[in-house]
Amino acid sequence: MSKSHSSGKKKTSREMRRRRRACMVWLERGMIAFWIIALAGGIGTAVYLNVPGLKLNRQLHKAESLMEISDYDGAIAHYQEALNIDSTSVKAYQAMAGAYWNKEDKNSAELTLQQGFDATQDDELLQEYCIYMLNDAVADINAQSCNFETLEKCLTVLETSADNTEVYSPLDACYEWLIHTEDENLFTSLSEGETYFEQYVKALQRMIRVYQQSPSDSLKNEIMKYATIDRDLLWLDVPKLTEYQELLASVQTIGTNDSINSLSACLEKAAWAQEYFATAFTIFESGEYAPIRDFIQEDAYISLRDQFMAGATEYWSGQTYIPVSREKMKLMNADGAWTFAFADFEEYPQTKGVVNLWAAIQQDDGVQRICISYEPEAVQEDYYPHTTFEFIYLYSNVKINGELVPKMNYRFETRVATKEGTTTQLIGDWGGANEWTTTF
Repeated sequence: MSKSHSSGKKKTSREMRRRRRACMVWLERGMIAFWIIALAGGIGTAVYLNVPGLKLNRQLHKAESLMEISDYDGAIAHYQEALNIDSTSVKAYQAMAGAYWNKEDKNSAELTLQQGFDATQDDELLQEYCIYMLNDAVADINAQSCNFETLEKCLTVLETSADNTEVYSPLDACYEWLIHTEDENLFTSLSEGETYFEQYVKALQRMIRVYQQSPSDSLKNEIMKYATIDRDLLWLDVPKLTEYQELLASVQTIGTNDSINSLSACLEKAAWAQEYFATAFTIFESGEYAPIRDFIQEDAYISLRDQFMAGATEYWSGQTYIPVSREKMKLMNADGAWTFAFADFEEYPQTKGVVNLWAAIQQDDGVQRICISYEPEAVQEDYYPHTTFEFIYLYSNVKINGELVPKMNYRFETRVATKEGTTTQLIGDWGGANEWTTTF
């Protein structure tokens, strides 16, 4: 073989090896490019599929599909997932509220809209929330099941949107159902039963607060209406006197009328009576009765007795025996003019004790008697045995050195009534030098 031929053969082999290496390089580069493109496409797809807005829409779409087949619980779960993705999605809050409403869970529907407004401050959610609440209240009224929870819904709308005029019609209906009724036990009960004084006070206080922030004639008129109790008789817990006075005082900073003024003055007089007779209760409950002699000689006590005898007592109603108790009182309305009286033992046998001011015209030789009595708490649930202590300052005969001498003196009687009869112990010239005792 010639040298030139051998040289050409080697050259050809080197060329082939070079070409094979070039092909491998291009193949490697092609494979790398392929994987780069594939990976880039996959990552892009993953990123695309995980964009929050798309994830939110997927959850909303799934929920809407379930709503179409009335799977409300399933839809609610997806709406919640949507809110987990975007807690400010107005659409998710609205749709979730609709799902709750469709499954007749009104409270959750309203709560969802309220939470939505708190999270977004979106006016559309606020208005929808008010519509839900008012529709719920109207449904109660139409079903004749209006109660203070119904009023609560109306007040929530009022607080949420003070300029919402749609609230006044259901507020008026609530007044007719709850306040303008014949139920004399609205504020308290003489027996076991529901009472609503606290709810009433809170309702008026809420109206007043809204008015202070956003005054309007419509709201002022509503407050005046609710503060004016248009009924003949209303029982009240005596310990609530101050709270009721404060409520009416708040109302009067906005406006007033003759009935509200009369009721306010009536409560003021009742509060004075409680304060004044607190001394008598302290004496009687101590068991040391001697200081009651000074109490009934006070000008204030005698003046009050004389007013009752003359029928000239302002706001306080009563005649002959006027009870003072610390648990229950009744408020009486005659065309907007209010008077009061405290419950006697028969009206409220559970009382802790009743003091009775005597306003009967009882004269001895032209001298008017001064009397007071006390009925302590019953020892048993039954009325009997029933004890009454009577203290009388009168002009009567007192036996002195064997002779009957007419003079002013005190008499102390203890009467115990049972179903079989009454036993009386009488102490004449009680606390005097010629004290005597008899029983009959």
